[in-house]
Amino acid sequence: MARSARWAVTAVAATVVFVVCLWVGRSVSFGWMPDAEADRWVVATAFATVVSTVTGAAGAWWAGREQPDPSPPLAERVVSQQVTASGRGRVTQAGGNQNTPLPSSADAGDVPGRVDQDAKVSDDASVTQVGGDQHMGTGDDERQQRP
Repeated sequence: MARSARWAVTAVAATVVFVVCLWVGRSVSFGWMPDAEADRWVVATAFATVVSTVTGAAGAWWAGREQPDPSPPLAERVVSQQVTASGRGRVTQAGGNQNTPLPSSADAGDVPGRVDQDAKVSDDASVTQVGGDQHMGTGDDERQQRP
């Protein structure tokens, strides 16, 4: 039920409880009620106010609760990498960001949910495949001449 509808139900319920309690307090004759008409109205109004306030408080607790968001689950990030290298070829593949600063401990980066990697290498070739982010420090320059 929508939050606004719950608040409307709470307001209507408190009003109905007030009217019913006021009617019961005025129409039913109790031995402990005062004899004067004005005093009977005061007692009936006080009784109706207290009971409808309790009803409204319970309704406000119910109406004010947050309902879980029915949002769909996040789609799983899939990384699929395939490469064939031969001769003196060099291939670098990153499924996320490349050469980004290292994440802090609070931000672990964007890690894929599933990684499929396939590499075919022959001769003196090299392949680097990274499913997530690739963080390269100083001295990790892949463009350096190979011996």
